[in-house]
Amino acid sequence: MRRITVELTIFLLLSMFIVTISTESISINGLTFLEEPVDFSHQFSKIRHRISDRLTNYEEKISKFYMDTTNNNIVSFVFSPEAIELEDDAFHGSNALHFTEWWYFDVVFGDGHSAQMSVRVLDVMNQGLFFVFSRLDIYKNGVLISHKQEIYPIDDFYASSEVPMVILDGRQVINGYIDEETGDWIYDLSFEIDGTAAYLHFIGSTKGWKGSVPGGEWGVILPRAEVSGVITLNYKDVYYVRGIGYHDHNWNITIHAAMNSGWFWGKINSNNFTITWANIMTSWFSKQPLVVVNNVNDSYVNIEPENIQFVPKNFQIRNGMVIPTQFILNVDKGNVSIHVDIEVLGINHAKVMGVINYWRYHVRNTGSITVDSQTEEIDEIHMAELVRFY
Repeated sequence: MRRITVELTIFLLLSMFIVTISTESISINGLTFLEEPVDFSHQFSKIRHRISDRLTNYEEKISKFYMDTTNNNIVSFVFSPEAIELEDDAFHGSNALHFTEWWYFDVVFGDGHSAQMSVRVLDVMNQGLFFVFSRLDIYKNGVLISHKQEIYPIDDFYASSEVPMVILDGRQVINGYIDEETGDWIYDLSFEIDGTAAYLHFIGSTKGWKGSVPGGEWGVILPRAEVSGVITLNYKDVYYVRGIGYHDHNWNITIHAAMNSGWFWGKINSNNFTITWANIMTSWFSKQPLVVVNNVNDSYVNIEPENIQFVPKNFQIRNGMVIPTQFILNVDKGNVSIHVDIEVLGINHAKVMGVINYWRYHVRNTGSITVDSQTEEIDEIHMAELVRFY
């Protein structure tokens, strides 16, 4: 009974969408964000240098660990993506005792704005949907300028089990369909929360895929999409926007997800390729990497873990924890070669139920990708994330 209670508590902490946004300030690479870097006064310079030396040693040990174990520390999980159908993005539910499921969208616009939108449902004790959450975050140059969320009772929620359609309080929030003439996957979003709104039109430009990950199912419906529309702030500030977006769907997520230490996740775009990457940590020192490469308007290729090298670097103290502010992603698999430096430009921290730490990164991806004989340079800004359960 005690084990069941502990597991349920962990699951609730994982699933609850109520977060506390950090009000501290960060400054990285000349941009001002929500958290100041650690700064000691002159009289504590010795302590500062000691901490700096220890962080440097820590970074070197972590980097060496990841490099030395790239080919030797691959755990049993191997991601195996499969083709998807439109109904895969419909509501799934679960036979598990308790589960969470969500639709996630993000987009980086050409004018410096970026946005993240999501709808999450939570079922406790398999007695019907208990909570439904809607969230809309707007950024400007990586700075969070609007964070809105709303909780809906079960009676105000409808999600089709056949097509991607979500209705909240009588208003259609997500509508996904396939254009009969072009065959494109289209999503129309209409998020409105307390004076902030996002009315966006997603046109998929890559094939989606799905697969099992530790703790549940993951469908990357739109690895890449052309996005256009309107965002509104404070009821009055209106921006007509265009950019590159992403959409995924997680379902049947159970307490087993919280048995991991956490994960890193992000995506990278060049002219004709899109890279979706993740590193699931069963513990802080044990990794389960995955990389899927999409060719725009064509197919995708999965990269096996032994061909992936993911190295976090430049560790800093943030929110009482040591986290990386740079990553190196290398892939060497026959006809696919990837070398990307992922530099963190800004960090937004949130606490989920006061326990789980979540960092949303805005990052600059630079490097190159080669598929067959086609090589493209990479230089773009997108989003990534770090989740730590402990």
